Amino acid sequence: ALKRGIPHRPGSCDVLNYISARWCRWQGQELGAAMTIGGTGCPELPPSSKFSHTGCVWSVDAEAYRRLKEGAYINHDGAGLFPTCLLMLIYPGTVCFQQLIADAADKHLSRWPAKLVGEFGCAVLPLTIAFATPHTAWLAMANLVWVCAALVAEREKVLAWPRLLMRMRATRAVRKEGVYAPGFTHIDAAGTRLRFVAEYRAVIMITTCIVILAVDFPSIFPRSHAKTEEYGYSLMDLGTGCIVCASAVVSRAARGVAQGPCSGAVLRRLASIWPLLLMGLVRLVVLSGMDYHVPTSEYGVHWNFFFTLAVVAIVATALDLGQQASVAVGVVLLVAYELLLTVGGFAEYILHAPRTGLFSANREGIMSCAGYLGIHWLSVGLGSLCVAPSTQRQREAHGTARRLLMVAGGALGVAQVLDFAGLPASHRMCNLAYAVLVIGVDALVLGTLAFLDLYWPWTRRPLPHVYGGVQESMLVAFLLGNLLTGAVNVAAQPLLMPPWAALLTLAIYSFVLFVPLGVLRSRGKALKLS
Repeated sequence: ALKRGIPHRPGSCDVLNYISARWCRWQGQELGAAMTIGGTGCPELPPSSKFSHTGCVWSVDAEAYRRLKEGAYINHDGAGLFPTCLLMLIYPGTVCFQQLIADAADKHLSRWPAKLVGEFGCAVLPLTIAFATPHTAWLAMANLVWVCAALVAEREKVLAWPRLLMRMRATRAVRKEGVYAPGFTHIDAAGTRLRFVAEYRAVIMITTCIVILAVDFPSIFPRSHAKTEEYGYSLMDLGTGCIVCASAVVSRAARGVAQGPCSGAVLRRLASIWPLLLMGLVRLVVLSGMDYHVPTSEYGVHWNFFFTLAVVAIVATALDLGQQASVAVGVVLLVAYELLLTVGGFAEYILHAPRTGLFSANREGIMSCAGYLGIHWLSVGLGSLCVAPSTQRQREAHGTARRLLMVAGGALGVAQVLDFAGLPASHRMCNLAYAVLVIGVDALVLGTLAFLDLYWPWTRRPLPHVYGGVQESMLVAFLLGNLLTGAVNVAAQPLLMPPWAALLTLAIYSFVLFVPLGVLRSRGKALKLS
């Protein structure tokens, strides 16, 4: 049954000792214990053993691997609210790092293929490494800080620092008077598309696609950041909510653009989201035919997130709410849904009821649509804060960045209060606490990127083609990411890969997924579904 590695040693637990003596700990509750020296799939051998940690088990028979998968993604506790929010600070650090590298790279990289590879190395690869190993967030941020500090020190010589500080103080003084007017950076000639919003959408989708594959590598990705079973906070939980939010902040409603007659808008929306419905159906048929293990506790037996995206898009288009109405309806919907879960007893039904019919078999996916609709409408209000100011005065821009951070602080505070009150976030139900957590996290990312754009002391380099391509083709990137993730899981057994192989696989996956979108963007093209 084994391909390469350590032979079976009798007298341990059961079939899991086919893989490693360390897998025996998975019989209990300590999943994360497998992620120590030697990596997942590498047995802990005595020093006198003639075998080394390089002789890892890379493959087992299908039945043994299926049994392993049934317990490999269980996460009852999560990572906690603060460690999860802390990861969001990696985004502005990566954007800062990319901008500083771009200034130096332009002097040496003249051809566009080399520039795209350079963009991948400084704009995508740091995100790949940081979010594939979220338990090392402190180390990732420390590395970004000192590298950025070194690049700034190299750019501004020691004797130039007093002059730079004086210029920054003078600039701050005139900004207070409202007469200095650089405002936010835009990515279009008309000045209607804000750069920090494009960066936010790009980094959110890039890391979401990275994490959906990284979770399959327990040698580097801790189980505490996998999707929680019932309640809790983890990096993987945020992905779906952030996708809904990132789509809503640039929607027609957020920009205050009328969509026209309702019937025609709904038909156009249906025509634009057919790939989502098709992907959902294909995923259901293929996984059922392959007898592929999919946890039913996430969306149910037949439902998946593609169907949820389609439902949210159709309902939001049909109701066609404005900016203020979206926020009001979103709050009312989420509060009513939370009352239904807690007072009405539907939380117990969703989490523990038997699956006796079509609705009960897919109750998680169907009922969580109410929560995702609430997130969408609250995100419309969040996006209305990010509409380009009518003037270019920095006072308005500074107010926008400040309001985003105030929303972030308020939403995360509400999430913490709900947690103290015994109503923690549940990705599985998409309850009120989860919705305000998503809004808080996305507002935090938007606010920090807005301040970075507003107070960048030098002329900003153009938006990386990779970021531009991803944010203009978000749903395409998500579809391709799911397809590539499935391909990796079919071609290999990632649960058994050691750390170096896992990181190499993720780097190749990121390159294959995102660089082609950057190439298309460099040629003025994009793949859009809506």
